[in-house]
Amino acid sequence: MPAPTRGRLALALCVLLSTSVQADDAASAPTARLLDKVSVLGSRIVGGGAAAALPVATVDRAQIQATGATNGNELFRSLPQFGDVAVTEKGTTNAGRNSNVARGDVGAINLRNLGAKYTLLLINGRRTVQHPISNSGDNTTYNANAIPTFGLERIDLLLDGAASIYGADAIAGVTDLITPTNLEDGGGITLRYGAVQDGHREDVSLEGYIGRDFAGGRGNVSVLYGVSTRTAQHNSDAWFTATDGRRVLADGTRVPDPDGTTGFTTRTPWGHFDTYVDGRRTGSWHIDPATGALAPGQVPTRYHYDAGAEPGITTAPAIDKGNVFATARFDLDDRRQLFGELGYYRAQSQSWVSSEAGFGGDGFVLHIRPDAYWVPDALRGADAIRLLNYQFADSGIRRVRVDNSQSRALLGLRGWTDSGWNWETALLYSRARSTDRQQGGFTDAFIDAVNRTDASAYNPFSGGDPASIRVGDATPSDTAAFIGEATREGTAELALWDFKLDRPDLLSWYAGDIGLAAGVEYRYESRFDDRDRNIDGTTPYVDWYTGTVAQSNFFTHSPRPDVRGSRNVTSALIELAVPLVAPVHDVPLVRSLDLQIAARYEDYSDAGDVAKPKIAAAWGVNDSLLLRGSISGGFRAPGLELVNAPPTYGFGFNNDAVRCHALVVKGAHPGYTACLNAYSNGSQVKPSVSAVTAYGDDVAPETTRQSSWGAVFEPRFLRQGLGHLRLSVDAWRIEVENPIGTMGEEVLYDAYLRVVEGRSNPNVVRAPVTAEDIALFEGSGIAPAGVVTHVYDTYRNRQPLTASGVDYRLAWRLRETAWGDFALLLDVSRLKAYTQHKPIEVQQVAEAIDSGALDIVAANLGAANEVGINGAKPEWRGSATLLWQRAGWTVRLRDDYIGSVTAGAYADRSPFVVPSTQRWALSVAHAFTRGPLAGTTVDVGARNLFDTSPPLNAAGHYLTALHESYGRYLHLGISRTW
Repeated sequence: MPAPTRGRLALALCVLLSTSVQADDAASAPTARLLDKVSVLGSRIVGGGAAAALPVATVDRAQIQATGATNGNELFRSLPQFGDVAVTEKGTTNAGRNSNVARGDVGAINLRNLGAKYTLLLINGRRTVQHPISNSGDNTTYNANAIPTFGLERIDLLLDGAASIYGADAIAGVTDLITPTNLEDGGGITLRYGAVQDGHREDVSLEGYIGRDFAGGRGNVSVLYGVSTRTAQHNSDAWFTATDGRRVLADGTRVPDPDGTTGFTTRTPWGHFDTYVDGRRTGSWHIDPATGALAPGQVPTRYHYDAGAEPGITTAPAIDKGNVFATARFDLDDRRQLFGELGYYRAQSQSWVSSEAGFGGDGFVLHIRPDAYWVPDALRGADAIRLLNYQFADSGIRRVRVDNSQSRALLGLRGWTDSGWNWETALLYSRARSTDRQQGGFTDAFIDAVNRTDASAYNPFSGGDPASIRVGDATPSDTAAFIGEATREGTAELALWDFKLDRPDLLSWYAGDIGLAAGVEYRYESRFDDRDRNIDGTTPYVDWYTGTVAQSNFFTHSPRPDVRGSRNVTSALIELAVPLVAPVHDVPLVRSLDLQIAARYEDYSDAGDVAKPKIAAAWGVNDSLLLRGSISGGFRAPGLELVNAPPTYGFGFNNDAVRCHALVVKGAHPGYTACLNAYSNGSQVKPSVSAVTAYGDDVAPETTRQSSWGAVFEPRFLRQGLGHLRLSVDAWRIEVENPIGTMGEEVLYDAYLRVVEGRSNPNVVRAPVTAEDIALFEGSGIAPAGVVTHVYDTYRNRQPLTASGVDYRLAWRLRETAWGDFALLLDVSRLKAYTQHKPIEVQQVAEAIDSGALDIVAANLGAANEVGINGAKPEWRGSATLLWQRAGWTVRLRDDYIGSVTAGAYADRSPFVVPSTQRWALSVAHAFTRGPLAGTTVDVGARNLFDTSPPLNAAGHYLTALHESYGRYLHLGISRTW
């Protein structure tokens, strides 16, 4: 092992894997040993005073253990510096019934609540691969659940813009996961069991580590490993997921709705059948649950299906997974060292979603022939019978299987020179893959089955279950002919080579040593998304009656094309650490003043090149007070999936605002909301629309400006018996100057143009005007408009997005007292503003609504601070952790706080406030140091100690991006070291 060179080498403690009770527990931590090097997050130069300018927060092993988290998703949810988790393990689209989003063992990492795509994730200081499936468009993320939380030594958070140091997507900050290295000879193993007190979820895991020296201590191999299995959590485990029907009480709480009139899907096994003659609708029908006979009109709302109540549906999937992560080093001589990493993660999940459903969109133009076997006599005179909003309750719940894997291999060489230079180079390859298999219905096979002319035909006219009108089917038909499995496979790759060198004392001048770091990096990124042939357009469905071609042949799935793309990125970095004032100068109120000056150049093969600077300063006022601040620029290229995807078609029901405006103006309805309530999906007012999104040709990469400023107070004057106290406060501001996004309000803008300017929006395509359209608009003063068929929405650079906030931290530690060691850790993050100016077109719509020119209701159209609204961005998040340790005993008590938000509105349009939450965790551990149990630790605890249910929004649903759905979770761990 080479001797320490110019401060580059340092002594550090190797922290034991999860078997240790606390990082500084002498009874369970390995002996201190000389490590290879010490790095500082946010700087390539170690030892300079400029590092103090960086707002770096460290979450150590004791804090990680105090959260009680079983995976990365739960861990990052509990850290207040992170925001909502938009990517969840079940998926959010259609309650997890749609593979167009990432699901399975996956969770997002979202610093500052700015969005997951603006957070960079490192493992031991270098990049890792992103999850291969995004939540559509540009919403990329790293997979928090691919992290072996049991093996983390600590998490370092750089709460500052760092694009100039680490490159693109380090805009909101950097998360660096540090794993133990150089573990001494020996090992440890931990067996854990946990279960939700009232529910199906159970966890069993086996975790451990092995450390081995070789070649007389010149080399070391350290291996972390873990396997776990988890049973699924069911909808029936909690009242707020056991049914979709809930209503609001006067005090704002939500309870199950005994009348069954709110919250349910419009789908129903009692049918919605429209008859057509010569292409015109001639009537609507359904099956009467009381008589089982055909009845005119649409199904009453009390018969709508309760998709959340089907037995066996899961809120969270069952997951089996394993992790292994190995690090190694070998000293070639006194000046060179080989090092490497190997990691592999794999998780297989299984969840169950509700029975199949047929919507009324372009992908589901389902027409039954009048001569089909089960068609009632009253409908046989039609040319065709269209099936709308039908619930295939007889298909039963459907299985979703997701296989996620991620691998990492790194080989590097570092060295030290006699002249004081430290250098390092490495090759890295990382690959992630996700395979999503879902059961569902194939449209062409269904049409063949329903249109048979013998008794083997599928029967949609039999209704559901009269004894349970909102769940199940008492007269099921065989769905085997058209229920199958569709597969989506995504792959992401990252290959990287870098070379970097630094010297903390390149030059010496009046204030001390000037440090320099420089480096170059080349990386290759690729993404391949392979959709099922029934979804990517390879096997389209052609409707026999209208000739409509639907590119998706799979129920509930919009068509999605395959996407393949890659890019090369070449970059160069230079950084200086410059002291301006040193303590020896004895300047009043300026004990020290240090600068960090950095710049990075990046050249993207598909997005051009850019250079971005950063300057940061650390002003030591005295021994106890430090002031710091930084200004930097950032750059982010759009995601590969977005850039390389052809136009994407989706379908759904849109409110055609101009029609309700016309009906209100002519007095047919008292107001806009009343108009919408009078029409069902599939009507003229709520037509089935194909939405087409595309990436604009003139889209430029996003550029950003970041700044932060703060203070650190460590009162050195406190006597030793009062412990060590550290207080910090850091304010920050981020502006994305030209964020990439869609307008999202094309239909509203079309209403504005038609009402105010007498023209139309070319991005809204309508069918030819019919006599029915003319009658609807007559007397309104507005030219008749056909039914909306397509809406084109293009990704472009939009108006600036600005976010700002403040982070508060307090750490107090008192050691070696008669009562033991104590620690109190407080973290509070406030999101003060999150404001994006809307496109000019949307602002025009908002102004017309405010002036009364447009008689429609549309919330949040203006440029407004979105903190606390829309259910995703609470103003305040915080955590408090209390640790006590004495004589082998450790107690951890933690409180996680999430502030209130508004999500939805009451009937009078007043905001519906989702209250704040607190979830407590408590654990107690004892490490045996003598006798036959020496080296054994027992750990028991509870997560969500007081069994707190998550608050619900106006629709009666818990906010999956903010809150966890399970109640009190009890856990037990037994570990052994040797």
